Amino acid sequence: MAYFKNIEISNFRNFKEFNLDFSKKCNVFYGSNGCGKTNLLEAISLFSKGRGLRKDKIFNFIKKNEEFFSNDANFIDENVEYELNAFSEVKNNKFQKKNKLNGEISSEVNNKIQSLITFLIYIPENERLFIASPTTRRNLFDHFIFSYSPRYNSLLNVYKKNIIERNIILNNNVTDQNWLEKIEENIAKSGIEIYEQRIKQSDIFEKNLELINEYLAIPFKVNIQINDSFFNSRITLDEYKYTLEKNREIDQIIGGTKTGPHKSDTIFYIDQNYPASQLSTGQQKTLVLLLYFAQCNYLVNYCKKKPILLLDEINSHLDDFNIQLLLKIVEHFEIQVFMTGTKRDLFSFLSTNTNFYNISSK
Repeated sequence: MAYFKNIEISNFRNFKEFNLDFSKKCNVFYGSNGCGKTNLLEAISLFSKGRGLRKDKIFNFIKKNEEFFSNDANFIDENVEYELNAFSEVKNNKFQKKNKLNGEISSEVNNKIQSLITFLIYIPENERLFIASPTTRRNLFDHFIFSYSPRYNSLLNVYKKNIIERNIILNNNVTDQNWLEKIEENIAKSGIEIYEQRIKQSDIFEKNLELINEYLAIPFKVNIQINDSFFNSRITLDEYKYTLEKNREIDQIIGGTKTGPHKSDTIFYIDQNYPASQLSTGQQKTLVLLLYFAQCNYLVNYCKKKPILLLDEINSHLDDFNIQLLLKIVEHFEIQVFMTGTKRDLFSFLSTNTNFYNISSK
């Protein structure tokens, strides 16, 4: 089992100095709005790659009137204990977040941390997944893909970098034709791979929901479709490159790239053709929880990973079925879970193995 043993926070958000010991199963932070519950989840999420669950600027992590933050934790994996440190530093007048493992910092250390820690993060915006913008659905898909494919984040960054560079070239008065063609080839290669990864993620959802349905009566069958007028599963590299070349003039006018995985959407249907966006609020919450259940099942049983679940403000629209579903996620897998909410009694359905922390009394 992989889990956080404790955390010690310094100069982070609203916390000057704060520390907690954790249960290796379920942990609940409760208290009034603004007391720092989400900040604690964010502090935990920073022990891996990236800028945490809110993807905020590093400067904003630092408590007002302080110059840095430094958070420490002990993490246990396969009975081996590791010391983790996430901290800020200023380099070339720019704030950066760094991670240490057992006091060391390097690219190899970052890779080791990635192999140790896998986060699945739920934020309140996910509850409106099916009625929100396509960006919200793309981001959640990409988050789930990253949970089992750490290099996927680098793939997205390469794609975005080349999209930006192509836009700059198209808006220059003098165009380096050879360089533009190379950039478009890079976009086509990475774009096709991103599409393929997202299709694979759709299959993961559908197949693992079928497996879950063998022991949990799921109220509907889920069908997921990629909505993209440009992409199809048979597209070739040359076809993609030709489309980019053909669209140069209009892309120059709009100041962007009109086709590609940054424009695609994912549409969820239940029972063949009923849009998930038309479900009741409670039913939409059910479907979101099922997606997290399916991803946990895939990570634990097929990738041999032990994800850490960070579930922020998870309480809303929890009817009896959704409570049982959330409880099943917590109890079915040998994984560590963190939740937040305003009141302790909102989590009365959890077992006695849960640790509760009244953050308002910090």
